[in-house]
Amino acid sequence: MSPKSQIFPSAWLPALVALCAVPSCLEAGAIAWGAAHGLTGKALRDGLDFWGGGYLALHGHLAALFDVRAYQAFFAGLYGTLPYHLWSYPPTYLLVALPFGWLPPWPAVFSFDLLSLLLLAWLLRLAGKRGWFIAAVLASPASLESMMEHQNAALLTALIGGGLLLLPRRPRLGGVLIGLASLKPQLGLALPLFLLRRAPVAFVAAAVSAVLLAALSWLVLGPAAWSGFWHFTRPSMSAVLLTGQPPAFAGGLISVFASFRFLGVPGALLVQGIVSAAAILLSWRTRSPIAVLLLTALASPYLHAYDLLGVTLAVALLVEQRLATGFAPFEAVLCFLAWFAPGLLPWAPQFAHVTPFLLAALLASAMRRGGLGVCDSSLAPPASPASSAGRLPIPVPPDSTAPG
Repeated sequence: MSPKSQIFPSAWLPALVALCAVPSCLEAGAIAWGAAHGLTGKALRDGLDFWGGGYLALHGHLAALFDVRAYQAFFAGLYGTLPYHLWSYPPTYLLVALPFGWLPPWPAVFSFDLLSLLLLAWLLRLAGKRGWFIAAVLASPASLESMMEHQNAALLTALIGGGLLLLPRRPRLGGVLIGLASLKPQLGLALPLFLLRRAPVAFVAAAVSAVLLAALSWLVLGPAAWSGFWHFTRPSMSAVLLTGQPPAFAGGLISVFASFRFLGVPGALLVQGIVSAAAILLSWRTRSPIAVLLLTALASPYLHAYDLLGVTLAVALLVEQRLATGFAPFEAVLCFLAWFAPGLLPWAPQFAHVTPFLLAALLASAMRRGGLGVCDSSLAPPASPASSAGRLPIPVPPDSTAPG
């Protein structure tokens, strides 16, 4: 490593990370202002769904998650008129939300954010990453956007990114982590073939952990949770793509499908299908966790700005590599744009449809030198179901601002 590349992390990287965080910090200020002026429900953003899902399931009102009117009425009773909310996750995600249902909304979402970041930091450290690398990823615009939305990007990046980085030394643990990422299955399309070729033992571990997680959700929540997911959540989320409604969900999409929506639904589905198939096939050939992280983003038709935290991790890995090998012309600019994009998109949504092309260019850059290193791993030696009744009155949660 050259002296210049040794200086870079300590001298220039903190300044770049701080500069990229400015738009997200301004957004955080706007959210804090809203919370201070009585707009608590709006300030909670997607965290309201996370807390509400855990709270309703914990108190025996699972059916309300699959009834739009009951779900909206529950939040309206707490915080008045709010933007459209919809429970959009599989039952396995309820297992994560369930313990936080014991807490009031703000402590619940902040606790989830903090624990997710700690898990991500710990797994990156376990994978051998240095402090400056971890700090940069945690302070990245995608990470800040995930925290402000109270979304699950840090958790999913910990499971997928941490799992990929641990494959060479701990393939079984890496596989288990990736299997747990089935919490958000649309981000895992490019992972099975990669694991099957590069780390078969991890592929088996991932499959087993995903099945066990689904089975646990069946045992804890009962069949009503999976029935509601299949008959309500699944078609509702498909309708978001196919109809563009509600705008609050469809308007923030940054996937290939969203970029080609101007062709109409059939045309956009065709382009997304081609890209997804290509991403899955490329995952069979690639040797790099960097490329796989980028392929997971390109393969998903349902992608938001905060979901780019996995891409941010890929950019950090790529920069780390290029500090030792050197940047190609314009490669540093490309990395900067990919890092900065998640914080810019809330302020300039007109650039959302450029995101897939940026990711494709970044993928080409990552594949420029044979996939950037081998990711093969050698074989290592060998509750009762909750009630879904929705007729009982829903208990008023702590710290509620509902009238009376």
